[in-house]
Amino acid sequence: MSSVHTTAYQRLVAAAAGLKVPDAVRDVATAPPQDPQPGQIWRAVWEHTIQLLLITAAGDDDTLCAVPASFERYADPDTLLLPAQATTLEQPLALWWGLEATLPWWVLDRQISELTPRPPTLTSRTLADAVPGTRWGSGTAGSAATTEYREILADQLAFLAAAQWVPEGSGGLNQLFRDHSISVAQLVAELELPPPQALAVWRGQLALTADQATTLAKRLEQPASQLLAANPALPPAVVHELNHPLRRQQLKALAAQHHESEHDARLRAAYGIYTLAARDEDRTQPDWTARTDRYFELRLGK
Repeated sequence: MSSVHTTAYQRLVAAAAGLKVPDAVRDVATAPPQDPQPGQIWRAVWEHTIQLLLITAAGDDDTLCAVPASFERYADPDTLLLPAQATTLEQPLALWWGLEATLPWWVLDRQISELTPRPPTLTSRTLADAVPGTRWGSGTAGSAATTEYREILADQLAFLAAAQWVPEGSGGLNQLFRDHSISVAQLVAELELPPPQALAVWRGQLALTADQATTLAKRLEQPASQLLAANPALPPAVVHELNHPLRRQQLKALAAQHHESEHDARLRAAYGIYTLAARDEDRTQPDWTARTDRYFELRLGK
């Protein structure tokens, strides 16, 4: 980590230690996560990258537009500096508008604040007009440090923008079973499945769950991840359900329960929901939200 980033982080920790958390921030942070809306301030987390973001626009395809926010003294000419009263954080914020990017929903971890004045259309100009005391940054003082810090933010935004979790799903389960002489009867015995469900798995019409893939991996002497990759593609509606920020805490709890990464927990949940739905009688118009709720209730007990 660079000296600029280390120093900035140390200042943030020191400042946070001496802050009284405003009631409005506490209310937002403890409320159940909802879909992102313009004017909200979120913490984005993916792997080891953590970044504060202001949502500027919400798309219809599980994406959003956002600008990175910071508490730092660094600012370039494209950075809008907000006074403390502009957000429920009650702290001055730097909004790096020159780094606005399109990001996927699934990197959002938790909403922590929101703008107090929220223009109907959120741009740097409308926000500056709506909030007295805003000003633009300058890159003249400490320009080398500002440039380095900006590059760090740009790298983090690029990493978050590229975050992926959805497997392609080759649909090659049937061929894999044929290549290893795995019969429907063996699937019934080893996975303890009813014959109709085992036949659907053998034909590649029904996905293996993470636990089933682990069981078969020992038999086939192949990684469980390779078996999961041969599953049929996930229904877009299942993917959409798990993209909601509401599901992030549930996925973390599932990961902790199985001592695995959040990425593996997402796959576990996705294929588990898919398989659970396949057992239901009504498959014509599945309620994926209800089935996702049911899956987490069964796995987490809540």
